[in-house]
Amino acid sequence: MANSLRDQFLKMGLVDKKQVGQAKKNLYKSNKEQAKGCVQAPPENKLHAQQALNEKKERARIANQKQQEEAKKNEAKAQIRQLIATNRLSLKDGTVAYRFTDNNKIVRLFLPTREMVDELSRGQLAIVRDKDGYGVVPASIAEKIRAWQPDLVVLHHTSPQETPADPDDSYAAYQIPDDLIW
Repeated sequence: MANSLRDQFLKMGLVDKKQVGQAKKNLYKSNKEQAKGCVQAPPENKLHAQQALNEKKERARIANQKQQEEAKKNEAKAQIRQLIATNRLSLKDGTVAYRFTDNNKIVRLFLPTREMVDELSRGQLAIVRDKDGYGVVPASIAEKIRAWQPDLVVLHHTSPQETPADPDDSYAAYQIPDDLIW
């Protein structure tokens, strides 16, 4: 339509060919400048879009890492529960009371035999916290549990060579009898 209007003005004699050529040049230059302006704008837009994409990827990576850590924690908890369930010693018909402390509270656990009490005091058995309360497991299992979640092992006596001797201990010369029950 613009050409037809130009042609009409040219036929009417209002403009000459030189003016029409100059108008075409000006129109071409303005279109070209607008095109350049549009070309310059997309790199800024692309830069913002790339930054937004990078931020989104970083958030997704952090969320994925958190999910993986949570999955590892849940897997470790499940392995601990399975270790306790499979290696737990039966405490049915417990008649011998064994007292120990848990979080500054004295807890009483009934053990079926006196030999279990002796094994607990020698460190061959350990008491662990479970969802059902407390369980008695072998010392090797307690060490595995302690490696994953130390707060679940409530009582595990270690051998004297493993515990460092305090040089300022005034009662170091006195031995605790093995048959002491409190």
